[in-house]
Amino acid sequence: MKHVLLTAILGASTALVSPALAADVTVKIATVVSGDHPENVGAREIKRLVEERSNGEIEVRVFTDGQLGNQRELVEQLRNGNLEITWVTTGFFGSWEPVMNTLEIGYLFDDREHAFRAFDGELGDQVAALIEKHDVKHLGFYEAGMRHVTNSVRPINAPEDLEGMKLRTPNAKYHLTSVKMMGASPTPMAFGELYAAMEQKVVDGQENPLSNISAAAFYEVNDHLALTGHLHLTHMVMYSKDQWDKLSKEHQDIIEQAVIDSQQVQRDKVAADDASLLAVLEENGMQVTRPDRAALAEKVAPLREQAVEEFGDQAKQWIELIDQAR
Repeated sequence: MKHVLLTAILGASTALVSPALAADVTVKIATVVSGDHPENVGAREIKRLVEERSNGEIEVRVFTDGQLGNQRELVEQLRNGNLEITWVTTGFFGSWEPVMNTLEIGYLFDDREHAFRAFDGELGDQVAALIEKHDVKHLGFYEAGMRHVTNSVRPINAPEDLEGMKLRTPNAKYHLTSVKMMGASPTPMAFGELYAAMEQKVVDGQENPLSNISAAAFYEVNDHLALTGHLHLTHMVMYSKDQWDKLSKEHQDIIEQAVIDSQQVQRDKVAADDASLLAVLEENGMQVTRPDRAALAEKVAPLREQAVEEFGDQAKQWIELIDQAR
């Protein structure tokens, strides 16, 4: 009787743990934003597609809110083989490949569709080839979105309204320079530190897509939202080269196709947020202005020539490819 009971208990235990044991490969995806952010909508779609198409052979775990580190730490974990998937904007990768800063010149892209046409074409192929020199495997492009300025000082209607305003930016050279040329005083800072910095008046404001502004509740510390649309940023979805090479060809194909298929879901979420969140932010007390984008773009325009002087033919070709995608 004891033998029968022991067998039954062991059988039940095996049944409980067998789904976890069925996975041959575990893939970690890490982001620095909240769970309901468009980035993590994409992450969860990757998880769904990979686990379904691999019949449970691959388990995907999604870590949000900077649980595994800030963006720089995540990229280093990727390059060292300690993390499978993350993404950063093209300009953020300028720390490893300086010419990437070119892609974050202010007003380089007219709108999101313009950016998609550029990155889904030859520009994207060249970017992928370049970053793969740095121990990563490029899998696709996510939309980081069109960025707008918020602050706690005053409404922004013209470039002069930005003068002297201390705005947090990512630590990306031309991103930061674009904000400076628009008239503000840029302050590089990790995203996770931003809310507290604005609350404590270390900085006057920041610039981000509407999805980030809403998800991080920046309306609690900033009263003014200016629809500057000064940058449209693109995320590069990357896999650790070290870990990629350990996968079977079948598993590589499943993961790569899942990322490609998830792109539209992620981009659709950004578009949906842009369509609905402006009203939400206004309901939460933000005063919205629509500055003269042409006047701001004129201030940033010289940065194109500066990029060509600094980075040569590669920057020139990328700018031309972007202009051709209009």
